[in-house]
Amino acid sequence: MIATLHASIKAMSLALWIAVCCLFALPLKKLGKNAGRDRMVCLCYQGILRIIGIRLKVTGALVAGRPLLLVTNHLSYLDIAIIGSGHAVRFTPKSEIATWPVIGGICRLCDAVFIDRRPDKVIEMKQATQSALASGAVVCLFPESSTGSGVHLLPFRSSLFSLAEEPAGGCHLIVQPAAIAYRRIRRLPIDSVQWPRIAWYGDMNLVPHVWELLKLGPIDAEMIFLPPLSFSQCRDRKEMAMQCRQAIAAAVEK
Repeated sequence: MIATLHASIKAMSLALWIAVCCLFALPLKKLGKNAGRDRMVCLCYQGILRIIGIRLKVTGALVAGRPLLLVTNHLSYLDIAIIGSGHAVRFTPKSEIATWPVIGGICRLCDAVFIDRRPDKVIEMKQATQSALASGAVVCLFPESSTGSGVHLLPFRSSLFSLAEEPAGGCHLIVQPAAIAYRRIRRLPIDSVQWPRIAWYGDMNLVPHVWELLKLGPIDAEMIFLPPLSFSQCRDRKEMAMQCRQAIAAAVEK
């Protein structure tokens, strides 16, 4: 009963907070004040983490060099707030999310780069992403292409690393792997029963999953920034994908 009450309060607080942040961010975007919009978006993500009860530890730092592709593992919609709470990042959601009510609009507000992974759209996808990188934006890529169960990393799709083979804006791309790890719930290790209440994957419905998540209580999470890579350090994109995956897996399993 108490957990349900707390979840109800969190749900109402989230809806109100996101609405208020969007009301401030949208005029800034329309006026071309993207720096102000980015600060508002980061503040929004910070509030989301606080309302849900995510206690975030950050290890390492985002490198200063640009153009920069941030490569991370992907377990949940929570990953977006964790990454975006500290830095202005352009995410790469799948193209169908653009049509989702509310969420699609928020993605457009944040200048997300919608990715269509059909083979005949690969060139278009690369051009859109390279354009964002060339503008100086940090682009975040989830090379698993889907969320996982939280137990093991999914295979990394090396085709997405083809961006690193070509200069962006006349400069060679920096690729920085980063790991997102969910460590504890109510300061206790996460067990196999609880993982599906954090990780959102497969055919899980979004709204019921969010409701169960809000009942969990405080969650300890960690964002771990790892040493960057460049294409000159790897033979090809397959090796770069492998090195990123190995580095992220090692950080998650610590």
